[in-house]
Amino acid sequence: MTVEQFKTALDTLRIWPGKIGIIGGEPLLHPDFEEMCSLLRARFNRNKLGLWTSGGKNFQTHLEMIDLTFGFIAYNEHNKEQLEKCKHQPLTVAISEVVPDEQLRNKLIDACWVQNTWCATINHFGAYFCEVAGAQDALLNEGINAWPVEHGWWKKAPVQFQDQVKALCNNCGMAIPMERELIKTKTEKFSPLLLEQFRKKGLIKVAESDVEVFDHQFTKEEIIENSRMWTPGNYRGDRSDDYAAPEGLGLTIPISD
Repeated sequence: MTVEQFKTALDTLRIWPGKIGIIGGEPLLHPDFEEMCSLLRARFNRNKLGLWTSGGKNFQTHLEMIDLTFGFIAYNEHNKEQLEKCKHQPLTVAISEVVPDEQLRNKLIDACWVQNTWCATINHFGAYFCEVAGAQDALLNEGINAWPVEHGWWKKAPVQFQDQVKALCNNCGMAIPMERELIKTKTEKFSPLLLEQFRKKGLIKVAESDVEVFDHQFTKEEIIENSRMWTPGNYRGDRSDDYAAPEGLGLTIPISD
């Protein structure tokens, strides 16, 4: 994201009622990080601003600027303890490939914990109702589904962002109640057709040694059973176990036995 794109993004958030988080990738690697911090401070109170970072040598380099700018820091360094305890939800298992029941699939997407507990986002292509949708669109589609970054974009109700839901959510794994992966795992689960898309784009880390092809198709009964013990939002198992996590025991999926 260029500085000009960043300015435009910030100006659409002046009356945004929530917090504003700077995420990546790794924000500290941006060549204009300090200039962007100055732009943030000129527009918003420090207590409204957060930084998501894995640290590294640039953390110390920019420490004074970070302290001046951000009221909270989500610091996640992926240390040895985290590698052994922290889990993440498989992102690259397309729900359209592994949940064949379309009605059930749509219910899972509508109840997605990311949309319910995380945030909308702006990247260098534009605005999205979901940060995961934005990342996927950037990787696979050159951002063709992005909204213009203009005043009021974030006020859209669910019925108004179904264009992005239909274009992007079926290629995502975040709404699938399934086993999570320890972050130390060296391979990434991919559903077959999504893996094919990644390889056609020439993306890295999709060689045979980098991936585990996941082609299981979930029944409704499996989905119901998995959802009872599913805590996808607890990505910090080093801080709290699944049942004490801030985001609670997964989510309530509106399907019946």
